[in-house]
Amino acid sequence: MKIGILTYHRVPNYGALLQAVATRVVLQGLGHEVFYVDYYPKYHRDRYKYFSSYAFKHRSLKGKIRYVINSIKNYTYKKERKENFDSFIEREITPYCKPQTERYDVIIYGSDQIWRKQQESGSFNPIYFGGLLPASKHIAYAASMGIMDLTDGDKALLKKLVSNLDAIGVRELGLQKLLKNLGFENVQQVLDPTLLLRKEQWDIIIPVISLSKKYLLYYDLLRGSFSDEMVIKFAKEKHLEIIRLVGTATRKNSYYLRTSAGPDEFLNLIRNAEFVFTSSFHGLVFSIINEKNFFASFKTNAQRAESILSALGLAERLLPPIITEPPRISDINYDDVRQKIAELRGRSINYLKVNCYG
Repeated sequence: MKIGILTYHRVPNYGALLQAVATRVVLQGLGHEVFYVDYYPKYHRDRYKYFSSYAFKHRSLKGKIRYVINSIKNYTYKKERKENFDSFIEREITPYCKPQTERYDVIIYGSDQIWRKQQESGSFNPIYFGGLLPASKHIAYAASMGIMDLTDGDKALLKKLVSNLDAIGVRELGLQKLLKNLGFENVQQVLDPTLLLRKEQWDIIIPVISLSKKYLLYYDLLRGSFSDEMVIKFAKEKHLEIIRLVGTATRKNSYYLRTSAGPDEFLNLIRNAEFVFTSSFHGLVFSIINEKNFFASFKTNAQRAESILSALGLAERLLPPIITEPPRISDINYDDVRQKIAELRGRSINYLKVNCYG
């Protein structure tokens, strides 16, 4: 079968790119001819430019002045980060891209938060719900919405859009419940695509680079989720250095502060860490894939983490925001986790097999 994937495949975001790669690799492993539908809307391109007109426009006068100054000051760091992401995209994404006009047997919509209400329009983007692109069949795989604060009008529109799909697979339990309440009976919860690949497969896609020092990786993407003081105290108790990974390039890259890391470095920082503290969903996922001791916390939008951690018996690894005392939790039983992932992986891959061929 010739399959197109419509997702966030060009944005400079670790999770977005890695889930896009995982979906392609899994489908190729099932014997399909797989490409990315090369849809990269203007609002996404603008958001990730060195100077975002959207970000500039939605600031006060003082905020606009500050934004211009910071854009000039941070240009070098942003350029380095962009080059690292571009290198990964050129290697793993671009060779598999086809224009929107290409016809497919099946188009798969997802994963990532493709069903979220877009900031620029305040509504859903219909292209991510099927029916607008040439294909015999349209299915959602691990589609996600993020924050599900919807008005009655939003729900009515969502119901209309989702009706275009021939099969519905979502990532979060909350979204599954929402769609069932809207009258969709056959909604299956499936794994994020990154979890469909085993660690050994990721080691082939992104080669392992060892780091000699022992450290705690602190990836506080959603600022305000962790207390810095608590993480520092935890690291001292474990006699570990801290490497901090941030999601925006606002300072010079250094050994202890990684501001321009691309997807390759992101994954290797997790692989080599003794502990991981993360407020990133995919930081959490790759900690699990690499069988790390980790803790996650989210000041908002914790549904994604809650869903996967509950399913794997790891709910205690999700900490309340801004706790002040370091957690006292024993090592993770990864034998048990491995078995649970294998079961969920089997169901998720079966969903793809049935709906891509059916």
